[in-house]
Amino acid sequence: MLEILLVAVYVLPVISAANLVDKGSRFSPLLTILTLGLVNISGLWRLCAVAVRRLSFAEAPTFDPSKPVHRTAAFLMILGFLLISMQFLTEDLASEGESLAITLSEARADLVGTGALHLAAAFMGAGWLMRRPLPAALRRLCLRRPTRREAAISIAVGVSLWMLSTAALEVWEQAVPADVFKQQTDSARQFYQAFSGSLVSALLLAVVPAVSEEIFYRGALQPVFGLFLTSLFFSAVHVQYGLTPALLILFAVSLGFAGLRLRFHTSAAIIAHAVFNFLPYLAGA
Repeated sequence: MLEILLVAVYVLPVISAANLVDKGSRFSPLLTILTLGLVNISGLWRLCAVAVRRLSFAEAPTFDPSKPVHRTAAFLMILGFLLISMQFLTEDLASEGESLAITLSEARADLVGTGALHLAAAFMGAGWLMRRPLPAALRRLCLRRPTRREAAISIAVGVSLWMLSTAALEVWEQAVPADVFKQQTDSARQFYQAFSGSLVSALLLAVVPAVSEEIFYRGALQPVFGLFLTSLFFSAVHVQYGLTPALLILFAVSLGFAGLRLRFHTSAAIIAHAVFNFLPYLAGA
């Protein structure tokens, strides 16, 4: 929880400063200081725009190197990739089988705290309370009421992605020794087991990440950076899976959610994500 607070203390002021610069078209010493001056280097973000375009498929990202908010989002994404890479390099992921058990209260605090940070970053990044009123921010995040047909398709996609990920998990389990598989999945298993005791906990695990992560990744980031980079970032931040085949499975699942966002809207991706998260509880009930 302390890590979430530390991130919030840095990330949210950076996003706020970028929005205020976008609104007033004025230089911001605060944004310059918080980003070590990198956000002011126009050439760097023009190169970033070229990279975003070349790494995109299925949709045209809207990354604009002249916009401080887009520059700041790219800066934070790059910083996130660097921090995640450092964590993987400095931790011996192969020897983490002796990690401490996670209590339900700790898991809930982590889930709610992370969800709140995702939502705050998404709505602030969309300019709510700074550049846009709430209805405009909701439109920017592509949040709207799904039709029955869209909801049915989203549920079907969520079920299909869960079935595919379950099949991939079984292949992975058969491909490696039992002790290696247990070691590689231990952290994620402990986190999910903390929520498996009741329907309320399972619903919390299904709904909170589905709403917060989809609004942040698919609603806020995907239109700017495209579905490939957004899904790559989405997979990377799930550090509980370590450097294992789970990241590839998660990347494929993320592309499924991204496809729903591209075809319909963010709300469709939320439904599919919630179904995907809740099915393991039903399967184990």
